[in-house]
Order: sequence, then C-alpha cells, then structure tokens
Amino acid sequence: MDVFDAIARRRSYRKEFRKEPIAQSDMDRLIEAARWAPSPFNVQPWELLIIRETQGKNAIADLTERCIIEQFKNAKFLDDNSRWMRLTEDEWHEHGDGILLADHVDLPPILLEDPKKLAPLLKNAKHLSVLGHLGAGRKPAETISNLIRNSPLLMLVLMDCRKRPPGDGGRRWMSLSMGAMIQNLLLAAAALEIGTQFISAPLERHGDCEQIRQIFNIPSNYEVVSLLRLGYAESMPAKSVRLGASAFVKHEKFK
Repeated sequence: MDVFDAIARRRSYRKEFRKEPIAQSDMDRLIEAARWAPSPFNVQPWELLIIRETQGKNAIADLTERCIIEQFKNAKFLDDNSRWMRLTEDEWHEHGDGILLADHVDLPPILLEDPKKLAPLLKNAKHLSVLGHLGAGRKPAETISNLIRNSPLLMLVLMDCRKRPPGDGGRRWMSLSMGAMIQNLLLAAAALEIGTQFISAPLERHGDCEQIRQIFNIPSNYEVVSLLRLGYAESMPAKSVRLGASAFVKHEKFK
C-alpha cells in the first residue's frame, strides 16, 4: 500500500480486534515509522510505553470506565459533544465534518428508523446530564472499557519535556513533532491492516493523567500526550467524510 492509499484508508477502529497478538515484525515496522518522524532540531521528544499485560490494560480500562461515567454527568461536556454529532448520513455528508451518532451510540430501533427525532435532544444536550446522574453513562462506559481490556496492545504516547528545542515557540514545535510521530504510527498501522483507536477519556483531566503516571511509574518530566489501542482489524471501516479543499485552502491572503 502506498502512502496516499494509507492516508485515505486510515480510520479509527471502534470494534473488537482479532484475538491474535500483533506480530513482532509488524511492531518493529510501526516503531520504525515513529522513529523517522520529523522534530525541530531533531530533538525527538517522544517515548512509547507499550502495554500488553492484563494488569496494565485492566488498570486503564477501569480508569476509562470511571471517567466516561463522570463525563455523562458533565453538562458542558455533553453540550460540546452535541455540536459535532450528525444524525443522518445525508447530514454528515452535507456538513463534511463531525461524527455520525449511530457509529458511537447504540440507538433504540425506533430511533434508527428516524434519527432526526433526536434533534431537539441534541440542541439541549446539556440537560441530559440529569440522565448521567441517573446512570446513563454506565453502558457506554462498560462497552469501551471492555474494548480496552480485550485489546492485544495499548500504547501510551509520552513527551519528554526536557527535550525542548530553542526559541520561544519551543513548546509549540514539540507538540507539532508529537503529532507528526503519531500520524506516522497511524499510517503505518493502516498499511499493515492494524486497527487503531484513540482513548481520550482518561486523558481529559489532570488528576486522571496523574493516576496513569502513578500506575505506570512515569517520571514527572514526561507528559502523557495520547493513548491508543491497537490490534488486527476484522475489516477496516470504509466510510468517513471530509470538508472539500475549497473550505480550508486560501491563496495569497486570508481574505
């Protein structure tokens, strides 16, 4: 698969992976792709913590489950999410961004027939935090935590804050290089038919990140940047949408 095919085929994988572990030869290729990412002054601020053992996966799964349950109680979090939810594929393609609600939430059959019935709820999503306090977040939290427990491999992406390039913009350039490294990983994974998914819930709050630091004995000079679950995909997701080039490309001046 060439790089342009990998770019177009890369998707977040939100299902169960196949049971077999990722072959060491494929892991070596993923790490080699990460190794050659660009960074300012070639500081290479990244470090990867690979988690295969049950104890570590269960610890992250438990933390993620607790975090998602709390998110469902958070009115601002629900309101922020609703802005990017699309109810139908037609609406999704029309906007060219956001996520399709049915891909992320198990809707009742009656709503699958006409998801537009949910439009008033999304407009007032912050009020759904009441349902969160009544336990509405438990089922999605359990679903995601089980995906984490059953993943062949988790990967914590860390940034060594001591490897700061010179200049006032050093922190910005470090963040850009971390993004480039992660993208190298994602594209290499797509080429190898390895599914990847960002697990964001346990990284939203400082206190939860600190729990991860303690669980895995991560030194204080490292920032936890991202968390990925990886495994061989049964079949790579095909659908997605993107804005057309004219929506974000400008020439010569912004206006």
